[in-house]
Amino acid sequence: MITDLLESIGNRLLRLDPDALQRLQEFAGKVICLELVGIDRRLYLSAAETGIRIREVSDDEPDVTLSGSPVAFAQLGLSGLHATLFREGKIEIKGDVELGQSLQRFVEEVDIDWEELLSPYIGDAFAHQSGNLVRGLNEWRKNAHHTAERNVSEYLQEEARLLASASSVARFTNAVNDLRSAADRLEQRLQRLQALLS
Repeated sequence: MITDLLESIGNRLLRLDPDALQRLQEFAGKVICLELVGIDRRLYLSAAETGIRIREVSDDEPDVTLSGSPVAFAQLGLSGLHATLFREGKIEIKGDVELGQSLQRFVEEVDIDWEELLSPYIGDAFAHQSGNLVRGLNEWRKNAHHTAERNVSEYLQEEARLLASASSVARFTNAVNDLRSAADRLEQRLQRLQALLS
């Protein structure tokens, strides 16, 4: 059965992070639904002392539903992509949002030693080189993402003049606050003047 295979793989991966099983107990008693978009399938996860349990049917209503494509869920295992998947809406949280955010943090904090996992199959040296390559690619991806964001922001502010710069927004906010304070002072004067006239 596919759920038994997924459960076995998931628990094997969780055991590669010494603290993951202990942190997983935060979700004891909760039902988490993974809604696989595109293949119309749902999987129900729950925390057990030995790891996660995965079922295709649940008697209980899920506390939270994470909805996304199978590819998006597979990418959760790639370091550095967790927050991006949630931020870009590739995985959506429905139901108990606080629980969903706790799950997101849990996934982000799982620190799997991929080199240790690969070394029995490909050798220590090649596993270490593979780990360096993956870390380098992740770093390049993060840098490319930040550079692209910065370039788009600069273009929209400087070239297209579609966005205000941070200093312009700060000046505008200060001006609005000054105007609000002046209006409050004027209102107080008018109230005192009305009190004197009546």
